[in-house]
Amino acid sequence: MNRDMRLLIFVSWLFGYASGAYEVLFPLYLDWLGISFSDMGILFGVTAAVILLFNVAIGSKSDVVGRKIFYAVGLALCGIVNLLVPFFRRLWESVLLSIGHSGATSIRATVHNVLLFELTRKAFVSAYSRVNGTEYFAQALGLLGAGLILAATSFSTAFMLSSAILFAALLVFLLGFREGRTVAVAEGRGRGPNVYLPRELKIFAASGLIMAAGFGCSHGFMTPLFFVKKFGADQETVSLILTLHRLSYAVPLIFADKVLALLRRHSLKSIVITLMTYQGVSIAIVAFIPSLLPATAVFVTHDLLAAAFWSPAQSALIQSFCREERRGADSSKVGSISSIGGIAAPFLAGLLATLDINFPFLASGAITVLAALILLLI
Repeated sequence: MNRDMRLLIFVSWLFGYASGAYEVLFPLYLDWLGISFSDMGILFGVTAAVILLFNVAIGSKSDVVGRKIFYAVGLALCGIVNLLVPFFRRLWESVLLSIGHSGATSIRATVHNVLLFELTRKAFVSAYSRVNGTEYFAQALGLLGAGLILAATSFSTAFMLSSAILFAALLVFLLGFREGRTVAVAEGRGRGPNVYLPRELKIFAASGLIMAAGFGCSHGFMTPLFFVKKFGADQETVSLILTLHRLSYAVPLIFADKVLALLRRHSLKSIVITLMTYQGVSIAIVAFIPSLLPATAVFVTHDLLAAAFWSPAQSALIQSFCREERRGADSSKVGSISSIGGIAAPFLAGLLATLDINFPFLASGAITVLAALILLLI
């Protein structure tokens, strides 16, 4: 493992802790402010719509100027938003802050896996498992730490600690990471985005769009609020549940390359479809479980037994179909088209939750199964 990979793991660890803390803090902060489910749906939906406008341009531009600058901007903006959140309490202010945080996270995500692929190539699945598994493990610590800090202090203290961690990550990354030239720069082919996308990537994009709609119905702001409203869980309990949720993804993801190697007689496509289908079924079942402990146990299996393995397999497939000189653009187009589903998801989740708190999870499961079946077209 080279120096840049070790540094990327460390930065991902710091970012993971801060983003995990934000994931539990922000929805609870909105609930504390008295913002309704429907308003939360509008808030997160508007956020997703705005972010969609930037992803393709960022991916294309990174093919020309490199990935480092965008990665750094993402870290910086996340730090600024965490610092500002406690000082703003109106809905429209929360919308702007949510757009800022999601935009920053999206900027980093747009270049993260591309950067990882360019550092590792044939060892991408292994690198994806290690780096992203480490990040999600740190997110679990952030989810737990945020709940404990919030219980002992205040929203302001918890958000400011996350901000300090993000600025530390930014400093380490700027001073330590050394980026080589991208293919587009090296070959003088940075021409800006075009509309073409290989057929296989179009199918991944369509599946991703549907998957994002399903994912958003049971994740994001809805996850902590589901356990609060359905089971009466307190902040500490919700923080613990979200920690288990994240660990159930992070720990197996670290070893996903070894598990996928054992399954090598099966194609990556078949693995992705099968495990995505299980994920949808398991999430839908949660809606029918009346008790907190069994509902939590079933809920975490969608990551423990499925997402931790299909996500690196899917990422490897997407990267394999990207054109070399337009890897950032192709990858970001798939992500951008997929994120359209994320625009609808908060609106749908908020609407369904006002009818019955179980409905978002039922919808999430059904939509996820549909997203899996679309990949049969590849």
